[in-house]
Amino acid sequence: MLGRLLSSRYRIVRVLGSGGFGHTYVTQDTQRPGHPLCVLKHLSFASHNPAILQQARRMFLSEAETLEKLGEHDQIPRLLAYFEEDEEFYLVQEFVEGHPLSDELLPGKKLSEDQVILLLEDVLSVLEFVHAQNVIHRDIKPDNLMRRDRDQKLVLIDFGAVKNIEHTIAEATGITEMSLPVYTSGYGASEQCLGKPRFSSDVYALGVIGIQALTGARPIQLPQDPNTCELVWRDLIDVRQDLAAVLEKMTKFHFSQRYQTAADALQQLQALENQTKVPLSRFDAVRGAGSPHQDASLSRQPRHRFLDSASMPLTIATGIGAAVSLAIAAWAITRTLTPTTLSTTTPAPIQNQISFGEKILTPGPVSPLKQEAAEQIAAGNFGQATTLLEKVRRADRADPETLIYLNNAQIGPQKFYTIAVIVPLSTQPSSSEEVLQGVAQAQNQVNQSGGINGVRLKVAIATDNSNPEVAKQVAKAFVDDPTVLGVIGHGTSDTTLAAAKIYESGELVAISPVSSAVALSGFSPYVFRTMPSDQLPAKQLGSYMVTQLKKRKAVVFFNSTSAYSKSLKDEFSKALFYGDQGKVVEEIDLSKPDFNPVASVDRAIQKGAQVIMLAPNNDFFDRALLVISANQNRLPLLAGDALYSTKTLQIGGRAAAGMVLSVPSYQVELSKSAFQKQAKTLWGRSVRWRTVLAYDATEALIGALQRTSTRKGIQRSLASPDFSVMGAIHPVKFSESGDRTIDLELVKVMAVRSGKQYEFRALSKQK
Repeated sequence: MLGRLLSSRYRIVRVLGSGGFGHTYVTQDTQRPGHPLCVLKHLSFASHNPAILQQARRMFLSEAETLEKLGEHDQIPRLLAYFEEDEEFYLVQEFVEGHPLSDELLPGKKLSEDQVILLLEDVLSVLEFVHAQNVIHRDIKPDNLMRRDRDQKLVLIDFGAVKNIEHTIAEATGITEMSLPVYTSGYGASEQCLGKPRFSSDVYALGVIGIQALTGARPIQLPQDPNTCELVWRDLIDVRQDLAAVLEKMTKFHFSQRYQTAADALQQLQALENQTKVPLSRFDAVRGAGSPHQDASLSRQPRHRFLDSASMPLTIATGIGAAVSLAIAAWAITRTLTPTTLSTTTPAPIQNQISFGEKILTPGPVSPLKQEAAEQIAAGNFGQATTLLEKVRRADRADPETLIYLNNAQIGPQKFYTIAVIVPLSTQPSSSEEVLQGVAQAQNQVNQSGGINGVRLKVAIATDNSNPEVAKQVAKAFVDDPTVLGVIGHGTSDTTLAAAKIYESGELVAISPVSSAVALSGFSPYVFRTMPSDQLPAKQLGSYMVTQLKKRKAVVFFNSTSAYSKSLKDEFSKALFYGDQGKVVEEIDLSKPDFNPVASVDRAIQKGAQVIMLAPNNDFFDRALLVISANQNRLPLLAGDALYSTKTLQIGGRAAAGMVLSVPSYQVELSKSAFQKQAKTLWGRSVRWRTVLAYDATEALIGALQRTSTRKGIQRSLASPDFSVMGAIHPVKFSESGDRTIDLELVKVMAVRSGKQYEFRALSKQK
């Protein structure tokens, strides 16, 4: 296509993006003076059915009309032309000279409150206009906000991501297909993930951008409250209460609790800005102090008041232009969800991946006190570091890194035993924090009680970024350090498998708290785990399918890039096949860019599937929820414990009702356990199952250290048939294969009495 002349006018000079629905190019307008650049969006619709082409043409014209209206706003690219050639469709839009907002919101960089208020107000003023046209953008993110060079205004681009034309044509022609809803992970609201966007979905995404700008943390680094699913970010930065309240309302998990339109949020933001003492120019709002316009005041453009969008019927813009940019948006979803985004980068020097407290590894903003404490530890001033860390902990009880470093600093020059914990802090910050909480709780408990036979425990923290190669390097570093007597890690089955032989070569025990892949069973005599093997839940679900559901044919949805997901899928297939009880009629890969939930479910039903088995990992959790929604209760649902989450209940809702999951019994027992009460006292909030398993792994190492303080001795102790220590809820002991035998529980998604909320209920309690 490069160099091709379209409509005898637009010459293609480079590709901007491409995907399954079309392509986007930078072109030159050869009929205007200077041959200015513009953006051309092209949809190649693979159908020669006259009825479908007529429908596509009608929607193409409708979409062009919508884009032309939107282009009336100064901060939205103008529609320059639209045309059809050879039954393919093209839109030409204004080219914006500038850079995306993502270039400014760098990890760790924080904007001031005034800067964030002005940023939000700038975009909300555009969204107010957009919503008044009955259009939902659906993909608000930093990459779709361009900082225009000529005036530093933010320009909202990629309105093509409003809806997939193929879905609309399918509705018109009676074809039951549904495409992947458009959103970018981290910025997509819960209802948008299920393909039901609202005006407040755009407000949610912009609120996340505001939090990102304030804290310097990427959306994937922000944990969710396990009970409410609300974003947890207030502990990352000191922020004025009224601004925090606006951001929290913008990002409420349930759409009914948010500002319903951009106009509502804008009104509140303007009230906040009027309270600021020093007005800033739009340029200063991003560049900060030291810009040449530092003393300029904000120049406001007159803003029109539009009809209240709530009084108008909601229509989501559809058409050819929408489909072209949807290709880019769909690619962005895949890129964001694929776990190799960070792991393929060149790793930093390995010493930067490890810390006893002399450096901060948890991503995101760091409090000045915590940074100073790290510097004191690096200088060997353990007393001063202890005082500082105690203050940090009083301000933020939930941070496990602080508690580990505090325990390390309190040891000072005294004798100690050393273990390490390795987690994927950069790529999976929330789950890593849960693991660190379990390690910290066990370390704090043993040290406060006098240590291991009078010797206290020091813990090194390391991050491997979910990268097997980095995992090997970190493992080698610990193997080469003779003071390290054991390792808790890693955070995924893939990284644990990658590092296992290195641990064996150095005779260093590693206990994984969360790796469940069957391949780890007996893989190395120096690798143990507190997470049960996937073989157990797979067998339990297979048995339930045949004996209770009386079904024999299943379709499995899994992630081919995850060792855990593939393992659970394979073991479920084996459980049915070798038991001569049933079979898997189709395996569907959630990680494929062209994954289509409704088409996949329909195809599986046509092949005779009677049950859906969901075996995702966390990376494609949202796509598993789409399968649940697409199924619409047609087939019974089975699932692994990755879906044992409040998010399944809140988003899946009625479509998830009746789904049966196999989970370790401690997940069901945790909420009412004594361990949970102790954890709440220590952390100020409830903990989750990863914390339990990391605590159990640490307790196992502590128990082995009470017997011996040599690497070989620790391995022999853990492998001994008489070894057993009390974990958070159940005893911890290992089989010859390094696995832990633990009871499993079948739980079912059930409606509570109101019928509007759902809960996981153990099947054993329903008898």
